Amino acid sequence: MNPIDLIRRRIRALIGERSGSTALEFAILAPVLFVAVVGIIELAIVLLIQVLLEGSVREASRFGITGYTPAGVSRDTQIRNVVNQFTIGLLNPAAITIETKIYPSFDQIGRPEPYTDANGNGQYDAGEAYTDINGNGSWDADMGVAGSGGAGDVVLYTVRYDWHMITGLMRPLMGTNGVVHLQAAIAVRNEPW
Repeated sequence: MNPIDLIRRRIRALIGERSGSTALEFAILAPVLFVAVVGIIELAIVLLIQVLLEGSVREASRFGITGYTPAGVSRDTQIRNVVNQFTIGLLNPAAITIETKIYPSFDQIGRPEPYTDANGNGQYDAGEAYTDINGNGSWDADMGVAGSGGAGDVVLYTVRYDWHMITGLMRPLMGTNGVVHLQAAIAVRNEPW
């Protein structure tokens, strides 16, 4: 038999051969499947951390509205302790940022301090007259006063946490350089104590 005919016959036999095709298909699809599974796990963890933050800020505000302060602990420290307790040890307590701001009413949350727009450009410019609601001596884009408030005050509790992706595989795909900035907030009115 001619060598060229032999080569053609073997090529035809290889083309018709189906054994090993499953392994080849799996080799092609395995990386995609692996990335999808890891992505689902990472996303599930991020959602779990978000739910924990929301639950912890809710429980911290429930403690904060009572005005109760345990002996030997400040109210702010106890609020932090509640947040740490309800994040069930999955978060680094030192990396959790807790912010409490007092507002005159619920509709004032996140609003800037009132000012007179002298030049009519729709924004505060240095030198324009303003009402210093929070008493810090300068105009602020948020009129809230830091603190956990007194009886009857409206308080906004905000908890922030930067979650770092567990695997390097998802870092370029989720968050900013593998860091997801999570935040939970709740506004409550303190009880009259």
